[in-house]
Amino acid sequence: MKLALIGRSIAHSSSPLLYRKILGSEIQYDLIDIQDESQLPSLEELASRYQGINLTAPYKKFYLKDLKDVAPEALSLNAINTISLGPSSFRGINTDYFATEAILIRFLHDYPKLHLLILGSGVMANLTKLLCEKYGISFNQVSRSNSEDLSRLNVETFHQAGSQLLIINACSRNFIFQGHTTGEELFWDYNYKFLPHQNTLPFRIKSYWDGQEMLYLQALHAAKFWRECWP
Repeated sequence: MKLALIGRSIAHSSSPLLYRKILGSEIQYDLIDIQDESQLPSLEELASRYQGINLTAPYKKFYLKDLKDVAPEALSLNAINTISLGPSSFRGINTDYFATEAILIRFLHDYPKLHLLILGSGVMANLTKLLCEKYGISFNQVSRSNSEDLSRLNVETFHQAGSQLLIINACSRNFIFQGHTTGEELFWDYNYKFLPHQNTLPFRIKSYWDGQEMLYLQALHAAKFWRECWP
């Protein structure tokens, strides 16, 4: 199977190793680093080289207009991260949705009274809001567009009596959180292996998780999707 990831500044990506672990060492998995949307290849061009592609920021919405078969979750987000390129049609899904949902359900099991503080306003932030609405989880959302200095945010004001505050960082890797914490927060970073957070946040909060498990779970869903499309 020949696969690829399309994104911007993705040299750090663990996806090639991850998918070879899941699908076998013989697969081809390329990184296609595109700096500008105008340089993105067409799906027809990609289909001449690959059977499936993953999409990451900032291109999760680009190919929606070219797909007639899109999973409901992806339509509700207006974003896809996985495409099957044939053999009979191009199909798109958003496996981030299922991966995030599985982990959030576990948080709810461990902390039934949960309140979320979502940092960011992009696709992953919107995905998180949809899941909060689905499971009746209260949340606040702040972003760099509506906060004077999001990196220095005082999260103490977002605590709710009787609830556990879970901060979710849905911002890109150019954002470093250095705000005020009380030491009682949980912090879930959607980025993985992000040293500025890994080296500081575990000492300032109750618990810290990064995005490695989410990456693995979404890859499992993507692999299952491709196998169904290419039996």
